[in-house]
Amino acid sequence: MKKRLRKKKHTGEFTEWGVTVAIVIRQEADFDHFLDDFIEEAIEGNDCYFGGGGRAPRLEGVIELGRISDDPEEKLRKVIGWLEAREDVERYATGKLIDLWYRPPSPALYT
Repeated sequence: MKKRLRKKKHTGEFTEWGVTVAIVIRQEADFDHFLDDFIEEAIEGNDCYFGGGGRAPRLEGVIELGRISDDPEEKLRKVIGWLEAREDVERYATGKLIDLWYRPPSPALYT
């Protein structure tokens, strides 16, 4: 397939990778403050995007990590490191790395 078509169809080197994530924060933590920090530091700080939502104490969504040339696995390690360093995170789970254009995200990680 020609490069122009690979780009148009988001395949090959133009595949956009991401993971599902579910986060539960401690009951006493400020959910809005956590959400602001998560978006600014963990997501935007690593040149990622987040789509999802929730209400205290749960947050679920999809993190878009970029193309293979953007090293999505390293970005994911940084986001996970950020979550592990936070005292207000009770637990979290991430899914497998998926092609966001052609593989649907897995269902909720926590029920």
